Amino acid sequence: MLLPTPIGPLWLEVSAKGVRRLEPVLFPRGQEAEGPLAERVAEGVARYFRGERPDFLSIPLDYSGLSPWRVAVYEATRRIPYGTTRSYGALGRELGLPARAVGMALRASPFFLLVPAHRVIHADGRLGGFAGQEGLKLWLLRFEGAL
Repeated sequence: MLLPTPIGPLWLEVSAKGVRRLEPVLFPRGQEAEGPLAERVAEGVARYFRGERPDFLSIPLDYSGLSPWRVAVYEATRRIPYGTTRSYGALGRELGLPARAVGMALRASPFFLLVPAHRVIHADGRLGGFAGQEGLKLWLLRFEGAL
């Protein structure tokens, strides 16, 4: 399912277990999402961009095929509150992982906004990577009032 947003379309895929993918896209790919979960995600994304701060924690994610340490990074990142940031190092210390592992997991996250990787930055305030879309990370942090 294509979800229109102010930053461009997002592609949503769901499974019986939860969201499989929510990512910025140029071209849709995969199976069209439909059903109550897809509608719930679509409404949550729309609310996010209206500035309503929806709680995405209740939306199930399908972690099939992902390593336990990546799941741990995603779950810890999901708990970072709207409008705040954490450092890669702080998140890594919390999970017993190197900061680089945190960055690697977040760079590969297929759960845009649902796992708010944009809220994880360097300890010195630099934004860090965002899978080649650092301008998007800056936009999201400004939108949330984190910068």
